[in-house]
Amino acid sequence: MTYSDKRGTNSTLKVLALLLILSYSHVLSAQHVISLDSIDVLRYPGYIIDYTKKGIRYTSDAIDKHLDEKDTCYITPNLYKATLMLQYSNCYEYYRFSARKSTQSITLSPDNSNKLGVYVGWKRIFLGWSFNLDRQNTKDDWNFSFYTAKVGFDIFHRRTGDDFKLRKIAGFKDPVSGNEIIPQQRLFDGISVEQTGLNLYYIFNNKLFSYPAAYSQTTNQRISCGSLIMGLSYSQQSFHMDVSRFEEKIREVMHPSMNFNRIKYHDFSFNAGYSYNWVFAKNCLANISLTPAIGYKHSSISSDDNRSIINNINIDFVSRAAVVYNNTRYFVGASLVAHTYTYRKSALSIVNGFGVLNIYSGVNLFRDKKE
Repeated sequence: MTYSDKRGTNSTLKVLALLLILSYSHVLSAQHVISLDSIDVLRYPGYIIDYTKKGIRYTSDAIDKHLDEKDTCYITPNLYKATLMLQYSNCYEYYRFSARKSTQSITLSPDNSNKLGVYVGWKRIFLGWSFNLDRQNTKDDWNFSFYTAKVGFDIFHRRTGDDFKLRKIAGFKDPVSGNEIIPQQRLFDGISVEQTGLNLYYIFNNKLFSYPAAYSQTTNQRISCGSLIMGLSYSQQSFHMDVSRFEEKIREVMHPSMNFNRIKYHDFSFNAGYSYNWVFAKNCLANISLTPAIGYKHSSISSDDNRSIINNINIDFVSRAAVVYNNTRYFVGASLVAHTYTYRKSALSIVNGFGVLNIYSGVNLFRDKKE
């Protein structure tokens, strides 16, 4: 064998060896993939999705069994999975500040605001957002709700802009003439209010009475019925006041207790009352609910001179009324909700009234196969 033949043979052997190595590597790679598949590593994302679905289904079944029991002779359950609703709201609010050691009081309120809201619901969960139709109004709010036959809760946030008006003052007298001061100003841009809160409720007669039928349109009351209601509420309110925005003649005689620049309080309250659904025609319902509340307020007041922290117990009041037409697929109705909050200390008291009239219409979508 010549040198050139040996050289050719060596090259051939090298090529064959390289091919064998590549082939063996491919086999190892295939075996490795099979090994990974055999322990389901590549299927973990699918398992996560499956277990999430099972968890949601288990939670829904538990709620149906323990929190959503109904007598179907009295209540038609929700037949659909989703809800889409449009709502027009007209809102009214006022704030009355009074010096308890004098006869002075100031009442401030903005013009009624007009809002348009879009609400989307999926079974028991409802999420809504509304915006003002008045360009000059800087208010906004949002809320999140969860309803079952027995329990439910609402989370809300409201913010009021600097568009208040001075509606009334009393007890402000001219130090020279002794006559009541008549203010010349009407607009007052020295106050802003922000409120965030959580409401929980419990329905005692939930098998026969449906609170959601009146206020979330997810069920239908078929026979008139009422129930006792018990609830817990928490709200945080913050008032910012710039007294320098009042006329000079008002500031000169203002009682020191009303010369604050910020009040912030946390309100914990327990409420109990009664709610009644009157079925006055097929698919037609009227409701009225009255729930007095005992509130514990932990408050903080800041003024130019001092800062005090006080605790107070007060009586508040919540009332609701509604009229609804609902044929299980389409619904239309109106509701009125009114809140009264009171705050008192030895030198200052605040009464805050808030009311909203809602007119709404909506449709339920995606028929639930279980119903």
